[in-house]
Order: sequence, then structure tokens, then C-alpha cells
Amino acid sequence: VVPRPPASTRRARFMLVEERKKCYEARDAYYACLEETNAPKSRAARKLRSAYEKHCPQSWVAHFDKKREDETKLAALLATRDKANAAAA
Repeated sequence: VVPRPPASTRRARFMLVEERKKCYEARDAYYACLEETNAPKSRAARKLRSAYEKHCPQSWVAHFDKKREDETKLAALLATRDKANAAAA
């Protein structure tokens, strides 16, 4: 029989529903600010980024940031391709 890890370890591994909700809300608010202002160094963006990092595990922040970066690059690439196709037509 494999012993169960201590409760503190289990809790660290599996965030509670409310904690996940706070994380997602903080992430969404931060990304919405970036979309609206396109100013990651603004006071509002820094404040929202701080809340995002506070409410989400570091590994999640890294994952979400990488995913957003990849999606942004893909959108720019597709926009460039669409412009080229429109110009060629």
C-alpha cells in the first residue's frame, strides 16, 4: 500500500475550485487590459499582473503566458497571410 502524501502536499497540487476561479479571473482581467491598452508597463497592467501572479501558481502563469504569446504570433502570421492572399487576388 502506497501511503498518501500529507494534506499540505495534496492541497498544493490540487487547487480548490474557488482558487482556480480567482486565478482565471485575474488572468482574464490582465489579458483584457493588455488587449485594450497594449501597454504592459502601465500602472493598471502592472497592478493586474501582480494580482494574476498572486492568485495563480507560477507554473500556470508561465503556461498561460506562453500560450498567449503563441496565439498572438499565430494570429499575426495568419493576418499577414490573409493580406498577402488578398493582394494576390
